[in-house]
Amino acid sequence: MPGIAVLDYGMGNIHSILKALRLFHSDVTYTSDPARIRSSEALVLPGDGAFEAAMEGLAPSRDLILQHVSEDKPLFGICIGFQVLFEDSSECESGIIPGLGLLNGNIRRFQFQDPDIRVPHMGWNRLIPSSLADKEYYSDYMYFIHSYRAENTNPSEVVASCDYAGDTFPAVVRKDSILACQFHPEKSGDHGLFLIRDWVSSLSA
Repeated sequence: MPGIAVLDYGMGNIHSILKALRLFHSDVTYTSDPARIRSSEALVLPGDGAFEAAMEGLAPSRDLILQHVSEDKPLFGICIGFQVLFEDSSECESGIIPGLGLLNGNIRRFQFQDPDIRVPHMGWNRLIPSSLADKEYYSDYMYFIHSYRAENTNPSEVVASCDYAGDTFPAVVRKDSILACQFHPEKSGDHGLFLIRDWVSSLSA
């Protein structure tokens, strides 16, 4: 069975996703090796961190990622790996930073007038399924930790959203071979593991 490449691009919080993926697939490699990425059946962009650092870390693998998607091979983005798939982000003092541009939309910081509303959005929150949601867990609680969220996205690509203090933002998007989520499924208990399980199962479907 062809393997899953989890891209090493310098981001943190990797151990949990590797452990979760290995529950459902026997060949999961954490790598930045171009040959391994090219030969992989599927690619995962995981991790925590800042957008600018993420894009710098992705630079050596950018063309490989774009080629992977152009070949309609599955890609799974998680947290910062979700955000880098969009057009750009404002998470930089020097201005807007371009993303990979594989998904329509922009990454922008939560803006609340009430100083008592905490940013980052951190902890458990419930998903709001769209008409595209085909699994029960797209209406369950998942674990979030982020200060920026996607906006101006394509509604036809949003599988589930989330509401934080009145700000409703995309939490799961799906486009062609891309599946991506703002939350951490590997830290979201059984429901998050079900999502990972189903994504892995789809690779051999």
